[in-house]
Amino acid sequence: MGSTRRLRALRDPLHQEDLTVRRAFDTWHRQVRIPQVRYIALLTALMYFLFSAVEQSVATDLHSARLLAHAALVPGMLLAVAAMSFRASLQRPMWALLMVAPVVANGANLYLNTGSPQFLVFAPEIYLSIMWTFAISGLPLRQASIAAIAIVALVIAAAFHQPMQGELIQLHLLWVLAAFSFGGLSAFILERARKHTFLQQRQLERSAQIDELTSLSNRAHTEQLFEEERARTERYGQPFSVILIDIDHFKAVNDTWGHNAGDRVLRQFADLLRQNLRKVDAIGRIGGEEFFVLLPQTDIAQAQVAARDLQARINAFDFDTVGRRTASFGVTEHRPGERMVDTFDRADQALYAAKKNGRNRLEVR
Repeated sequence: MGSTRRLRALRDPLHQEDLTVRRAFDTWHRQVRIPQVRYIALLTALMYFLFSAVEQSVATDLHSARLLAHAALVPGMLLAVAAMSFRASLQRPMWALLMVAPVVANGANLYLNTGSPQFLVFAPEIYLSIMWTFAISGLPLRQASIAAIAIVALVIAAAFHQPMQGELIQLHLLWVLAAFSFGGLSAFILERARKHTFLQQRQLERSAQIDELTSLSNRAHTEQLFEEERARTERYGQPFSVILIDIDHFKAVNDTWGHNAGDRVLRQFADLLRQNLRKVDAIGRIGGEEFFVLLPQTDIAQAQVAARDLQARINAFDFDTVGRRTASFGVTEHRPGERMVDTFDRADQALYAAKKNGRNRLEVR
């Protein structure tokens, strides 16, 4: 069982992640590849123009059809891909067109050259195209595999339709297999590396926003959430309120039972807040035993009700090792036009008053 999990992790670093993370990777992966798709498509279109010019002097037949395929159809599709990459609304069909382009290019090659004495002169386009599809085009592995398999299917069909000499067909199919294998392996390794990069980036982002002990927002992320809510309030005119909460006599917990017990209290306190607030409410630990709650679309009266409910839940909870604890609350409503520091200062003044007036209290400013 363990070896199976390790094998899956080796094959796919995202195998243990949920669908949301996988979709986030797909979105991120496509976006980081857009510049690659754009410039590779432009360069490949230019190479097809050059190929078309050389082909006219090398080929012995079907000059008009070759010109149409290699100077118009294939480079036209690639130029369309490059142009579509600049518009987010067109990127979905862009990926589909990028999958189709190499299949069309190889279909044209096989149509023009299968059965011709010059077939092996033009066959390298097929091998290069398969590797291009996997490792150069910018297609994600799944889409690249579909396109490459379609190309190989066309190659096999053409080989049976117009059989070549035994030695030549073996050599031709060997090169097709080599191109598919090397290209597929390169694409697999690259996409796996990108998945690791994505997961590391997510972890760094999480570390920059989350308090490691409680898994709540840290102070920096709390301030960011506050500014986002302030901007929303200024736009739509809806109120929001802030609660600052401080665990009473927390230093005595550490002094009496030790820091491990204190850490357990902080984690359980954070869980209490999560379980007894709405999903839209933002909760953060802003230092030591002090916590922050942001209540969107909530006026001061509603915020007091929420704070009193939290107070009751906290007072009724038995914390591990230390038993019942209490907390002090400072509640305020954001006032239109004021800065974050003004709202925080007012909530802090209310919290200070609650502690000064005996703790396990709720004060409003």
